[in-house]
Amino acid sequence: MTAHVLQRLWRGLGWFGVVVTLLVSLMPPALDVGGGHTDKLVHLAGYAVLMFWWAQLVTRRRWKLAMAVVLFGLAIELLQGLTPDRQPDLLDALANSSGVLLGWLAARLMPNLPDRIAARRATLPAPHR
Repeated sequence: MTAHVLQRLWRGLGWFGVVVTLLVSLMPPALDVGGGHTDKLVHLAGYAVLMFWWAQLVTRRRWKLAMAVVLFGLAIELLQGLTPDRQPDLLDALANSSGVLLGWLAARLMPNLPDRIAARRATLPAPHR
């Protein structure tokens, strides 16, 4: 698999993640949190993965990417106010934004993952047939 193909696959899976995040955020809640804040961990982890994933493709001016992901999370919170089963939650928005920060930091520790995967695959011996 070439670096270009891996980049396209990475980008496609990133957009899939955006769509899944949007759909799951606007459909009726699947988790019965019972008044607890365990859903905040889901928000934190989800936005950390989203930011980390896209930060592998956007290596320059990541602060713009971070702002876009934070605004995406805020927009979803506002859209939840238009659904019958959800309502906007400031703590969710804070958890989303904290996840973006966590994903950014993780991407700084593991930069250019798709390129490194492609380079690693290129050095592996070809399978015997």
